[in-house]
Amino acid sequence: MYIAILLAAVASLIYFYFWRRKQKVFHDRYENIINQIRIEEKKDFQSEQETENEETIIPEKNINIHDNTINTILQKLEKFEKSEKYLKKDNSLTSLASSLETNPRYLSEIIKQYKGKNFNNYLNGLRIQHIIQMLYKEPIYREYKITYLAEHCGFASREVFAIAFKKETGMTPSYFIEQLRDHV
Repeated sequence: MYIAILLAAVASLIYFYFWRRKQKVFHDRYENIINQIRIEEKKDFQSEQETENEETIIPEKNINIHDNTINTILQKLEKFEKSEKYLKKDNSLTSLASSLETNPRYLSEIIKQYKGKNFNNYLNGLRIQHIIQMLYKEPIYREYKITYLAEHCGFASREVFAIAFKKETGMTPSYFIEQLRDHV
């Protein structure tokens, strides 16, 4: 009898230890995201004044596409990112390539080389960063259901959104929202 109680107590302590450790990791990731948002806000404010007349500089990459074409596509991608057209559900590599007046192969290679992701991860990353910004800046978004947030940023379902959110941030959307409610 005492052995069973002792084993249950030890198991409970082990569970609590791992649960607490996981919560600390999530909290650290949350803090990193919030710090990144604050840094980006400062950067955006400073860069608005500095970069109005700058051209895009292309770092050296090993792809067989002319530099002018790369520069043009990168500039168009930047406009795409600012326009928030990535929130539409029907985005595809082909449709984006068409709207940017390029071909899907060039677009795919440039996204892979210059953004460090494949097209789907790039698009999901933009969507997740958008919803993180909205949750941080607009407290009303913290009251919405995750299903609504998923639809708002162009995901097909709540599950796909949750998987993409966790892949991008390392934590669940509900944990992130809970932390925002408690700390911001």
